[in-house]
Amino acid sequence: MTDDPYAGAVMPVTDASYVARVIDSPVPVLLAFLKYPDSTSQALRPILTDVAQQRPEHLRVAIIDAATNPQTTDRWGITQIPTMVLFHRGVMQRVLLGVRPAARLLDEIDEAFSR
Repeated sequence: MTDDPYAGAVMPVTDASYVARVIDSPVPVLLAFLKYPDSTSQALRPILTDVAQQRPEHLRVAIIDAATNPQTTDRWGITQIPTMVLFHRGVMQRVLLGVRPAARLLDEIDEAFSR
């Protein structure tokens, strides 16, 4: 059991909290760049919740609103929404574009760490 309040939940990230919540995370983080009220971004939210609930001890799932957090969005050159970036120990492991089912997303995350 973990004392992390975001284990199994989607964690909000802002420009101000990006380093502490993503780069300094002791576990991998899937950071989804979304825009609101974009329908594609809204479609991804329940999928991200499902992924977070399936891997509460081994993965943090985070969202950042690309429109209101330009520093982090620009830092990673995000031009397509939604874009998900998988980080581990502060290093980008993989970029995933678009919406996909939770099972496929989990397979892609597992694949990124099995190489």
